[in-house]
Amino acid sequence: MASLSIAEVLEEVGKAKTREEKREVLKKNESWSLRALLQQNFHPQASWLIPPGAPPYKPNQTAADTSLHFEAKKLEYYTDAGKNLPMLKREGMFVSLLERLSPDEAEILIAIKDQKLSYKGLTYKLVKDTWPDLLPEQEEKSTTSVTEEEEPKAEVENA
Repeated sequence: MASLSIAEVLEEVGKAKTREEKREVLKKNESWSLRALLQQNFHPQASWLIPPGAPPYKPNQTAADTSLHFEAKKLEYYTDAGKNLPMLKREGMFVSLLERLSPDEAEILIAIKDQKLSYKGLTYKLVKDTWPDLLPEQEEKSTTSVTEEEEPKAEVENA
């Protein structure tokens, strides 16, 4: 059986009814590239050296020349690890990559870059529960109320 593309795996996660079924889909399709891409999407310290949003590119209209399974190995060119690459070169490489991927996988990569990958039930907690070593423990959010945050601004404006 041929392995599913990253897009197909994420679609299967979205279709799975229960949390346990979603975990099973991830585990059954586990690969270095899937783990790396989910880590880039959910890790709080993941940082890309590509501007936010979709760059201007022409979506691939033919059979994809490559896949995220293969290209995930080259993520360091676009993240903190690839700092010594000139920005123009990095952005050009990224656009070229998007144009070689299937349109679905190009959209997924853009979403991951912006840490906005969204599939039903695909959460930080699901990924952390599936692969405990992949992501750090999430810190509890501060419970500061909105009114406490707005009061100092009002005082500054009146000064």
